[in-house]
Amino acid sequence: MQENCYKLLKEHYYSKSKVRNELISLNSKLYLPKGTEYFFSDIHGESSAFLHLLKSASGNIREKTSLNFGDTLLKEEQDSLVDLVYNPKEVLHDLEINGGLNEDYLTITIHRLVSLFRFVSTKYAKDYVKRKFGTSYTNIVDELLYTNDSEFNKKVYYDNLVDNVVKYGAAKDFIILISKLIQRVSVDKLHVVGDIFDRGPSPQIILDELINFPNVDIQWGNHDIEWMGAVCGCKALTAACVANAIQYNNFDMLEDGYGINLRPLYEFTMKNYREDPCELFMPRIFDENHYDNIDSLVAAKMFKAISIIRYKLDGQLIERNKEFNMDDRNFLKHIDFTNMTYKGEPLKDTNLPTVNSKNPLELTKGEKHVIDNLQQDFTRASKLNKHIAFLYEKGGLYKVENGSLLFHGCIPLNDDGSFREVEIDGGVFKGKAMMDKFDSVAREAFYNKDPYSVDVMWYLFNGRNSPIFGKSQFSYFENIFVDNKDLKKEDYNPYFKLSNSEEIVDMILDEFNVKSSRRRIVNGHVPVKTTKGDSPVKANKKLYVIDGGISKPYQAKTGIAGYTLVYNSHAVSLAEHRSYESITEGVNSYRPNIKEVEVLHPRMLLKDTDQGRELKERIEVLEYLLKNYDNI
Repeated sequence: MQENCYKLLKEHYYSKSKVRNELISLNSKLYLPKGTEYFFSDIHGESSAFLHLLKSASGNIREKTSLNFGDTLLKEEQDSLVDLVYNPKEVLHDLEINGGLNEDYLTITIHRLVSLFRFVSTKYAKDYVKRKFGTSYTNIVDELLYTNDSEFNKKVYYDNLVDNVVKYGAAKDFIILISKLIQRVSVDKLHVVGDIFDRGPSPQIILDELINFPNVDIQWGNHDIEWMGAVCGCKALTAACVANAIQYNNFDMLEDGYGINLRPLYEFTMKNYREDPCELFMPRIFDENHYDNIDSLVAAKMFKAISIIRYKLDGQLIERNKEFNMDDRNFLKHIDFTNMTYKGEPLKDTNLPTVNSKNPLELTKGEKHVIDNLQQDFTRASKLNKHIAFLYEKGGLYKVENGSLLFHGCIPLNDDGSFREVEIDGGVFKGKAMMDKFDSVAREAFYNKDPYSVDVMWYLFNGRNSPIFGKSQFSYFENIFVDNKDLKKEDYNPYFKLSNSEEIVDMILDEFNVKSSRRRIVNGHVPVKTTKGDSPVKANKKLYVIDGGISKPYQAKTGIAGYTLVYNSHAVSLAEHRSYESITEGVNSYRPNIKEVEVLHPRMLLKDTDQGRELKERIEVLEYLLKNYDNI
């Protein structure tokens, strides 16, 4: 078998010189600096902030611009150039309207952009950079990027290339291309550590951008699993998705973004809740809708209607999955309809017109019609299904890369620090085996629509031993219906306290076979409350919690607008984003507070990475081929 593989390889490398050429190239690449990895978490539909952070490489392009141009450009000129890099189409359009798009501007700007592109791409191999070019103006970009314009004749050639780009009307397209290349080269690898969906107005815009990003992976968060499970066919999660969207006034996302028809829900609501003030169900409005401006009072009624459907579907799912051990979350079964109390506490809202006290989990005919139509939309919506397929293709419950163990929430632990055992599909799993099992079941739900696996998606979303939820309960019923704080309390899994210990983190890293001398856990899920003195760096720099609050509803609690972890050849750094407004309105002048947490001495090279290990394996194979070429 091995001999046949080498024969096939020889067909590709049809001469010894071709093998030697590849070996020389691969060995040389090992000594290039490591590419820059960016880690984001808990984006929660905040597309404006996320896209700006991605396009700006979390402010790093502004820093590179300052380093490259130094004192040769004024700060205002640097800001204008960076603004162009981030939003080339918009800036060029505004200049054209205002008469500023003349030949001098275009010529000077192209020279400046090419200079910046050279600077940000200097640490990468030429073939890597060229793969980013695309198909437009490839030869021109190649010549401008790699021409030595310090020599007189070459400078004349270089200048003429730029002049002709302007002369023949290609300058605008060329500027847009170079700007996007600067963005793409500045972020070598993108890791999204969970929760793209819910709360914010436009997760669909974020996913459209991620699909077009050349090098990305995603670790599923519980809010991603919620939408994935709905597309898999879980009606309880479909109701949860719609309820969460209405609660945060995200009608545009549902109807215009994903084509989910809310008309059946609206008609059912007006029939059953028209006279109900639904005061406890008023939506939380952080963003206005542009296309579906639903009155807040109507939204509250729709939120209540879909919530009652959700409670019924939750209860049905819990009753058919006794091994989930979630009977205490079967809300409607814990209501005393004689006294209108929940677990002994008076209900703040006692108007439940569609709930049969003798069979509280039974859906009415109207409720069945609503959820059946919604489920049909979720399973058929083309853009939503494209996005969920992408999450499965590029995602998983965890990932190990370059010494980093990435997962969204936690690895469930017991109080004594041991791995907690979780029952799944008739077996008992813990640690890495538990994560692998849940990952496998999630894929079974999507690709085979296995009914049990689809129900497990609901458990992953809010089950007490779910690694991506990690709390004793999700109090979405109690937060609305009762005042008792004890009933609302959500206790975190011991992981979140114990992981402050380096010993515990090392135990988890060992469990996942993370061997690097520079190793760490990166997760999100729990916002870091800087206003209370919390730090995102824990366990002697072996744990990074990067949910700092990019989601607007969290910023009052966290005091900032999130963290980006940046891991390049020089250091592991945290970019602290001060406020949502500073990201979205600061634009060209925006610079986060960047702190180097781990300085790498010596500088980390490609040979020290997972990619480098793969290159070494290829080198070993090719060296064998070269040595035995004549005998194969």
